[in-house]
Amino acid sequence: MSARPGRGRSRSGIGWLASLLLAGFLSLALAGSAAAKGSPPPPPPPDLDSVLSAFPDGMTDAQLDAVLGVMNDKTLRDGLRKRLVAEMAARQAAASPEGEHILKIYAERLRALPAAYAALPSTLDAAFSRDGTISGFDGAARWIGGIALILAVGAAGMLAVRALLAPVRRRIREQARGGTRIAVGALVLRLMLDLVEIAAFLAASALTYAIVDPTHPAAPQVLMILLRAIAAVLVVSKLTLFFCDPENPGMRLLTVDDAAARALHRIVLTTTLLVVGVTAISRILMALKLDDESIIALALPLSLLPFAYLAGLAWRNRSAVAERARHWLSVGSGRHMLIDAWPVLLTVYLAILWLVIADGILRVQQGTAPRALASLLLMLSVPLLAWLIHRPLAQFYGVAVLTTGGAAPAGDEIPNQAPVIPDSSAFKQVQRLMRAVWFVLIVGAIVLTSRIWGFDPDQLGIGTYVFSILFDIGVVLLLGYVGWALIARSIDRAMENAKAGGVSTKAQRLATLLPLLRKFLQVSLGLMVAMIVLASLGVEIGPLLAGAGVVGIAIGLGAQQTIADILAGIFFLLEDSFRIGDYVEVGNLRGDVESISLRSMKLRHQRGAVHTLPFGQMKSLTNYTRDWALMRLEFRVAPDTDIGLIKKLVKKIGQELLDDPALGPGFIDPLKSQGIRNVEDGAMVIGIKYIAKPGTQFAIRRVAYEKLVNAFRENGIELVGRGVVVRVESGDQVPAEAIGAAAAQAIEKGGGHA
Repeated sequence: MSARPGRGRSRSGIGWLASLLLAGFLSLALAGSAAAKGSPPPPPPPDLDSVLSAFPDGMTDAQLDAVLGVMNDKTLRDGLRKRLVAEMAARQAAASPEGEHILKIYAERLRALPAAYAALPSTLDAAFSRDGTISGFDGAARWIGGIALILAVGAAGMLAVRALLAPVRRRIREQARGGTRIAVGALVLRLMLDLVEIAAFLAASALTYAIVDPTHPAAPQVLMILLRAIAAVLVVSKLTLFFCDPENPGMRLLTVDDAAARALHRIVLTTTLLVVGVTAISRILMALKLDDESIIALALPLSLLPFAYLAGLAWRNRSAVAERARHWLSVGSGRHMLIDAWPVLLTVYLAILWLVIADGILRVQQGTAPRALASLLLMLSVPLLAWLIHRPLAQFYGVAVLTTGGAAPAGDEIPNQAPVIPDSSAFKQVQRLMRAVWFVLIVGAIVLTSRIWGFDPDQLGIGTYVFSILFDIGVVLLLGYVGWALIARSIDRAMENAKAGGVSTKAQRLATLLPLLRKFLQVSLGLMVAMIVLASLGVEIGPLLAGAGVVGIAIGLGAQQTIADILAGIFFLLEDSFRIGDYVEVGNLRGDVESISLRSMKLRHQRGAVHTLPFGQMKSLTNYTRDWALMRLEFRVAPDTDIGLIKKLVKKIGQELLDDPALGPGFIDPLKSQGIRNVEDGAMVIGIKYIAKPGTQFAIRRVAYEKLVNAFRENGIELVGRGVVVRVESGDQVPAEAIGAAAAQAIEKGGGHA
C-alpha cells in the first residue's frame, strides 16, 4: 500500500527531471543554430555539477538508466552515470555502520586483486605511453631510459666532485692510520664533504632534466620522488659511516669494534633501502595515475618487505640481544622470561604496524603509511638510544662495556660474547640507571606514538588529569633519582682521580670540600624534586615557601650557636686552614683531622681518642702538616765529647736516611748538625735538624733517633741525662755516704732530679 505513492512520486520526479534535461538540450541546440546564423553567443550551458545537484537522493540504478535514457549525448551520459553511481555508493556507505563499511571495502579490494594482477601489463603500458608518442615496450624503455640517463649524469657529477675532494679525504684517513682515533672536527669535515657530494648529485640531475626534458606528464613527479629517495639513502649511509665506519676504526664516533660496526651499518642501510624503496615505488605508481586496484596490487606485497626483514633479523639474533639485555638490566628470572620473549613481542608489533599500513593501502588513505613508518622508527630508536647511552654511562662509572673480538659475523648477525660482569657497586648502579633509561625511552616512545596517531588525552576526562599527574610525578622522581646518582658518582670519581694522583694539596682539599658539596647538591636536588611533586599535585608552593621562610627565621633565632658553627666552618674551609688528614692542635687537643661535617670536625688522637670540635668554639688552630715541617733533635753529651766526630756521624746517618726508599722521599732538607746549642752543668746540648714534608716528619724522627743513639754508643759518645753532678777531686778519699748526702742537698736546693 505504501509502495505505490512512492512509485508515483518517483515517476513524477523522473518526468520533471527529464523535462528539465530536455529543455536544457533544446536550448543548447537552438543556441547552436542561432550562433551558426551569426546571432550573439548565448550564456554558457550548465556544468555537470549543477546537473548532478538536481538529482534526488535514493535513486536506484534502474531509475538512473531511465533518466539517462532520454539524453542523446553519449559522452555526457556515460560521465554522468559514472559520477552518479560513485556518489550513490558513497551516500550508502555513509549511511551504513562503520565496521560493515570497512569490511565491505576490504572484500571488494581483495576480490579485485586477481583481475588487477592480470591487467598489470596493459595498465603499466598505458601509464608509460601517456604522452601519446610511443606505446608498448619501446615507450616504457624510452621513458625509463631517460630517467636512468638523468640519474647516471647525477652520479657522474657526484663522482667528479669526489675526485676533486680526494686530497682532503686522504689527509683525514692518514690521521686515522693504525686505528688512531681522530678528532670529532675531522669526522664532521668528512660528513660535510659527503653532503657536498650528495648536493652535486642532485644539482647534476636537475640540470640534466632541464636539458633532456622528458615528454611524459608524470616525469617531473617521478624524478623528484627518485631524487628524494636516493638522497635519503645516501644521507643515512653517510650518517652511519659518521657514527660507526665499518672499515676505519679510527674514524668512528662510537667506540665499537669492527664486527659491531659492520653489523650496525648493514642493518641500518638495508632497513633504509627497503623502507625508502617501497615508499618511492608507491608514490611513483600514484604519480603515474594508475587506478586504485593496480596500486593496491603492487603496494600491498611490497609493504611487507621491511617488516619481514626486521622480524627475521630479530629471530636470528634473539639470543645475542637477550644476553645483552640481561647483563644490562640484571633482572630476575621472571623478567628473564619477558626478555627471552622479545622477538615474539617485536613480531606482534611489526604485524600490527603492517596491518595498519595494509588498511591504509586498501582504503587508499595516503596518511597512514607515514604514521606507521614513524612509529616503526620510534620503536627501533629505543634499543639504539639505550645502547648509545649505556656505553658512556658505563665508562663514566668505570665499568667495562661489552666488547667483541674476532671476525665479523656473517650476514646481519649481531656479535654475541658474554662479558665478564664485575660484582661491584658501580656496576649495580649502572644497571639501576639503565633500567631508568629503558623506562624513560619506552614511555617516551609510547607517548610520541600516541601523538603520531592523533591520540588526544584531553578527551579522557578526569582519567586524563590523574594520568597526567602520575606521569609528571613519575618523570620528576625518575629524573631526580638519575640526578642524585650522577651527582654522587661525579664527586666520587673526582675524589678517586685526586687520590690516584698521590697525596697532594689538591687531593687533600678535594677530599675535604667534595663530601660537603655532595651533601649540599643532593639536599638541594631533593628539595627541588619535592617542590615539583607538590606543584604537580596542585599544591600552591608559594605559601609553603613563605611559611618555610618564617620557620627558618624562627629556627635561626633558636639555633644561633649552630648557625655560628656552620658559618665558622665555611670560612675555615674557604681559608684552607686545615684539611682531612692534617695533624692539628686546637687549644690543648691534638690529633689528625678525621672528618668534617657542616658544624664540626673530628680529631683522632694518636692514642685513639676522637675529639669533636664545633667550628664556632675554635678560637685558634695550629696546623703541623702544612707545606713543610722543621724538626729539631737535641742530645746531651759529655763536655769532653769530640764535636767533629758528631758532625761526621750526623752527616753519615743523614745520607743513609736519604737513601732509604721509604723515608728518603719525605725529606726537603736532609739531617744536619747545628753544633753546640747550649752548655749546661755537666753537659753540652748538641742540636740536629731536618725539614720534611708534612706528615712524614714523625716517622723520620723515630728512625733518626734510633740510628743516632746507636752510632753514639758505638763510637764511645756518652749521653748525659739531667741531674746533679758531684765532682770529687782526685786523691780525696770521700765516703760514698757523703757524696750521696751532697747530691741530695743540691737537689733540695735546686728542685732538680738526681
